[in-house]
Amino acid sequence: MKTPKGDQRLIRNHNRGLVVNLLRTDGPMSRTELAHRIGLAPSVLTQRIRDLIGEGLVAEAGKSAPNGGRPPTLLSFNPSYAYTIGVKIESSRLLAARVNLAGEICDRYAADLDSSPTPEAVILQMQKAVKQLTAGRILGVGASISGFVDTARGIDLYSPILNWKNVPLTAPMAAQLDLPVWLENDVNALTLAECWYGAGRRFQNFICLTVGEGIGAGVVIGGELYRGAFGGAGEVGHITIDPCGPRCRCGEHGCLEVYASDRFLEEEATRLDLPGIPALAAAAHAKDSYAQEVFCQMGRSLGIGAKNVVNLLNPEAIVLSGERMDAADLFLPSFEEAVRHHSFPKEAEQLEIIPAELGPDGFLIGAATLVTAEFFRLPTERM
Repeated sequence: MKTPKGDQRLIRNHNRGLVVNLLRTDGPMSRTELAHRIGLAPSVLTQRIRDLIGEGLVAEAGKSAPNGGRPPTLLSFNPSYAYTIGVKIESSRLLAARVNLAGEICDRYAADLDSSPTPEAVILQMQKAVKQLTAGRILGVGASISGFVDTARGIDLYSPILNWKNVPLTAPMAAQLDLPVWLENDVNALTLAECWYGAGRRFQNFICLTVGEGIGAGVVIGGELYRGAFGGAGEVGHITIDPCGPRCRCGEHGCLEVYASDRFLEEEATRLDLPGIPALAAAAHAKDSYAQEVFCQMGRSLGIGAKNVVNLLNPEAIVLSGERMDAADLFLPSFEEAVRHHSFPKEAEQLEIIPAELGPDGFLIGAATLVTAEFFRLPTERM
């Protein structure tokens, strides 16, 4: 019995995807190694490689090192075959970048936004960004935004920083940009970037914790980003530390953000008659004991919040990122002590606490990776 044509096409596309993904993650490599790793017959692999080279997605990359006999030709994935555009929507500016398929930023765009911008103003700036950044083959646009995001419907359910509620974004963005658009929580986008290209590559289960204007966490379980039922997984900043504490911008009392975000540091800087966070950090570096204690308090509070997540999820690692990593040396010791002291002993011993590798660019790279991940998804994974 012959395989139906539809199934033949699915198998062909599946094998094509296997070849491209293996070269992307482990290449360059020879045809022989590819056939062995994937389990394809040489004749089938030869045809797939021929198609991919003709398409420009795969290229020959010289010969392997001599090891007796004729050295085989190596094949490599071509990251410049196409590009994606990543966008980060902030409270007062829009950042964007054109990113190749290896997660490398090739061009940038930045524009100021009015305080508490409207969705229409943001989409207008996105149009300008895409127009400036478009070069070569553009697969789509990934946009990241703070707060709860319904990725399936492309709706920003709630963003305290932007003061948006139930704002549809994907459909109007796609209509204006004339490109496919994916929407994601900004910390989840950052976590995806660290998972694909950064500090998370060697872990199957980790938390990416960000600290700065807000506090958020991206959660990776079994190598996959975990979003939760309604896109709200990882809102660590709104774990309750003290139900009788000060009111948070979310409306609740005593959230972690009240005790460990930039809001806390700014209030403490004012209390110490210092003009802001940079001055507070400078005073701490100059051995001012009061300023040093502020960062120690911040680290302890952040550590107590993180240890609750550690006890719940038992990750292999915490990857730290965000704007306030510029003061990591001031709060990291108390953070680590709080996490390890208050977590279960076995977890605390094995847990790795490491900085993110991609820095601020991780947000843009992650937004772009939303599109890249869809491009590399195997056909059988879309079924």
